[in-house]
Amino acid sequence: MAYFNEKASKINHQYIIENPKVKAYLNKCEKIGQNLPLEVDSQAITLPIRNIQDKFSFCIERVITIDGGYQEVNINENFPSQRLCYYNIGILMFSVKDLEAVEIQQTINPSDIGKLENLERFNFVVPTQNIRLKNEDFITTFRKTFYEEVFTKNYLNEGNKNSSFIHTIKWLVFQEYLDSDSRGKGFVKFACPHCKKIQKFQRQTPNYLDEQNNFMECSECKSIIYITDCFDLHTLIDEINGATLIESYIMSAFEIILMFSMFRFLFEEDNIQWLPKILFIKDGPLALFSRLDDFAFKVVRPFIQFLYAKSLRDKISYVNLVGLDKSGMFVEHLKNIESKIPLGNILLPNLDYMKKYITGNNASVFGENTYFGIKMFVRKEKELSFVLDVAIPFDESVKYKDYIKQPKIEDFLSLKNILEILFQLKCDLYDKSFIPIAMVNKLVSLSNIPSKKILTIFSRDKLS
Repeated sequence: MAYFNEKASKINHQYIIENPKVKAYLNKCEKIGQNLPLEVDSQAITLPIRNIQDKFSFCIERVITIDGGYQEVNINENFPSQRLCYYNIGILMFSVKDLEAVEIQQTINPSDIGKLENLERFNFVVPTQNIRLKNEDFITTFRKTFYEEVFTKNYLNEGNKNSSFIHTIKWLVFQEYLDSDSRGKGFVKFACPHCKKIQKFQRQTPNYLDEQNNFMECSECKSIIYITDCFDLHTLIDEINGATLIESYIMSAFEIILMFSMFRFLFEEDNIQWLPKILFIKDGPLALFSRLDDFAFKVVRPFIQFLYAKSLRDKISYVNLVGLDKSGMFVEHLKNIESKIPLGNILLPNLDYMKKYITGNNASVFGENTYFGIKMFVRKEKELSFVLDVAIPFDESVKYKDYIKQPKIEDFLSLKNILEILFQLKCDLYDKSFIPIAMVNKLVSLSNIPSKKILTIFSRDKLS
């Protein structure tokens, strides 16, 4: 590495490009996603949108969207860096009728727009480098902050301690949503943050809301383990480099728990009849990556499979949940094949298609340990095409790695109704954007100027 302000050499690249070992290695490589289908098989993996039929008759009445923003600030311009990360995450809910009323008006009244801005914000701060709680090391600081400040002290209904997000984590992990015979018997296994001994975290008292179920004592070293340790994010940080590499994972975990807090609320208030009337939209794919993947396929996926099975039994869809991709390899692929998909069609790629044209022919199954949704390409009209993730359409008797080999449009419970709503939500503000995503992002995003500067000044003042 060069010294600060030292100019790099203008000729040293020649030693790289003339090296026969470098040339030989590059000759063995291939570019993933370079191949494109000459034409899309309209019978095997595409279907006209007009031919899609919902399994059950009902109508989505409300839309709930979740998105967040974060901004890292360095309060010390000298060495060592001292960093904090501020988070602003919002949940936006509005009525489809209010949206329709705004759509047909020639002029928009600000009060009508206000009906769509029913937003709740959640804010917290996490130390990410060289800032810690008094008398604690950095890893303990992160674990305590993640447990207390991020999840325990944030509520779906302010003032109601039972609506704390820590309870939603327990509700999902212990499977409190199941019928009485199986309720509360769920658990997760993960390594103790101290001695690395694998521990089984399960409910310790009959009432999962009890504080005793928030943590446990390690059977080996007797140290305290928080239920939030099941996300395993503490394994990606250290005392020197801090937690700057996991800032996006913190937001992903919070967004998912915030969303499923709505499900828990409706279940516990005995109002699950509202679920078929609500479309939940997540900004980004229906997946959790890196260390969060265990939570994705061991906790989140079983819950969605439970909802799917319950929907089939009750003949109504309890899981209208989608993700909208804005970037990534699937978005890039859509850009390349957009013209090959007929207008008014949906393309549902199977595993062979993904390996051949998108992900490369690798041994792993795409999304096996990370996704709780199925990807598809939607092309409604020339100016409207997008990558859509829809919650997995199968119960616990089916494995993801088997289903992804040949997914079927007819397995999705409410795809037609979901698409109708999304077409209404099309927004011209950004390319391939949707009203709720654009709105909530505008309301929670943290800019470099002035937000970052103000947060830096605020942080220095508070920590001086």
